[in-house]
Amino acid sequence: MKKEKINGLDLIRLYGIGLILLYHIFRGFLPGGFIGVNIMFVLSGFLVTFHLLGEIYEKGSIDLSSYYKKRFLRIFPGLFFMILTVSILAIFINKDYTVDFFDQFLASFSFTTNYYEILSGGSYEAQFVDHLFVHTWFLAIEVHFYIIWPLLISFLYRLMSKAKNRIKTFSKYFLLINLALFGLTSLLTIRITLVGGHRSFVYFSDFTRFSSFFMGAMLACFVRRFSFRQIHYKKFTYGLGIIIFLMALILSYDKDLTYILAFPLVDIMAGLGILTAYSNRARDENPLISKAARFTYPIYLIHWPIYVIASSFLKTLPAILLTILASSLWVIVDYYIYEPIFLGKELMIPGTGRAFDPKAPTRIRTVIGSFLLAFGVAGGVSYASDDMVSLEKDIWLKSIEQDLRTIARDKKSLDDFVARSEEEIAAATTITGIGDSTLLGPSQYLEENISNLYIDAKKSRPIDEGAELIRSMENEGSLGDIVLLALGTNAEGDPDTSLRNIVEALPDGKRLILVTCYDGRYDSPHPVSVAMEKIAKEYDFISLMDWEKEALAHPEYYEGSDQVHFYGNMDAYEAYKNMLDDAIKEALQKNSK
Repeated sequence: MKKEKINGLDLIRLYGIGLILLYHIFRGFLPGGFIGVNIMFVLSGFLVTFHLLGEIYEKGSIDLSSYYKKRFLRIFPGLFFMILTVSILAIFINKDYTVDFFDQFLASFSFTTNYYEILSGGSYEAQFVDHLFVHTWFLAIEVHFYIIWPLLISFLYRLMSKAKNRIKTFSKYFLLINLALFGLTSLLTIRITLVGGHRSFVYFSDFTRFSSFFMGAMLACFVRRFSFRQIHYKKFTYGLGIIIFLMALILSYDKDLTYILAFPLVDIMAGLGILTAYSNRARDENPLISKAARFTYPIYLIHWPIYVIASSFLKTLPAILLTILASSLWVIVDYYIYEPIFLGKELMIPGTGRAFDPKAPTRIRTVIGSFLLAFGVAGGVSYASDDMVSLEKDIWLKSIEQDLRTIARDKKSLDDFVARSEEEIAAATTITGIGDSTLLGPSQYLEENISNLYIDAKKSRPIDEGAELIRSMENEGSLGDIVLLALGTNAEGDPDTSLRNIVEALPDGKRLILVTCYDGRYDSPHPVSVAMEKIAKEYDFISLMDWEKEALAHPEYYEGSDQVHFYGNMDAYEAYKNMLDDAIKEALQKNSK
């Protein structure tokens, strides 16, 4: 059956991919550009369902063997060539990027990257080092849908075998089922988001992301069975594009509103864009758009790992230029050489006017050789890699050092207690620092240079645990007169609620210093910093140490880092200590709780 060409969909495809590319490379400019993924999922759901329904209506069944073969040959060759290329490049890059490389390699190869990221606690925006294959989570979900969907459609159609008007009955129930599935998956997304603490599951899982496919499938059934008025193409298409772009400017990965409201809205607007294109399907497509749309898949495959590698040793602008150049060359090789040989298609030899027709032995050698080379290189890279990222190793070592200092400090405190008079003990002001990995780095330096400061910091500690930590330390008798709180970088819930719980948990007679958060990967101010500034104005026993303001004024503190931690930068350590000294003096001049 010849597939029907729907003009206008190529523009939607280019727009969705364009948002994703801008998000990956200019995240600070377009923090919500990942909603382009929703557009691509809706489009995939529409196209796959549209053609499957056409086959059902015309032939009464789906040729599953032909369907799966076409899907495999469309997706796998380019993906595998990308995996092979990146595995070879990984030999020459910083070992931080090859930690757990073989696990990432296998996840990409088996279309399970989305669950690998969920189980490893990953996300695009919460890792010390970007995973080279993290972008293949998108393909994993697409493939899962492609596998399941024709089976479900065939099953539903067989259930209607005794219906009086089989096609009409099937279409009605199929439309309603997709509407129900869209609603259920959207509600699941909202529910998990409101519970909190499961951002990676909401972002990466089939159970939440399939909602976009269901929207596309519902539209495919609708246009197959119903007629509707032609929609004004330019006004409606450009209007939807502008609205979605504005949403991408204000949304972010960490906002609950993104998942609760924006995801379903983008699905609906993408669907309206598809309806607009379908109602104008006879309209001529710009040939440049049609040609560019052919390269969206290989561009998506290669741009991310190339940019991650380039930005690991180059500044932003040179990294972008290298990404454009290297990605373009790779796309040409993949599209015009590797994939044709893999698929056994004829390819033209440039400048000769002659064609090369790869015979079976050539194809077999190419495929087998690629597999052996890819697995061999990936295994070698993984074997030569470290067990953890260097920054993660630093945090681990700092944690051990902190534990050793705690033991030594406890012994010294006991000796001092025995030696000091009651008056001296009463006069000493103690400070307890509670922090995450951002405080763990300079903790030893701060303890050595600020009297009576004792720090308890831990990797990935969320601000939500602050209140319980304060209660626990108070019960143990280890909470100081002044509590220094340097948490918030790992916040997922509402920071205002977490801070108010901390204020409530703070015992009477104590003072509180809040340290604002800096994360150079996003636009400032940090939402936790905003909440800290607000609550500090409400209580006279709270002081604010505005580290975010200091960090923004001195980007050199984070040069060569992940833009969150400033480990080993003595200028940053000294600035932090001086600000903390001033904050302690200010706190002592204020009332206690």
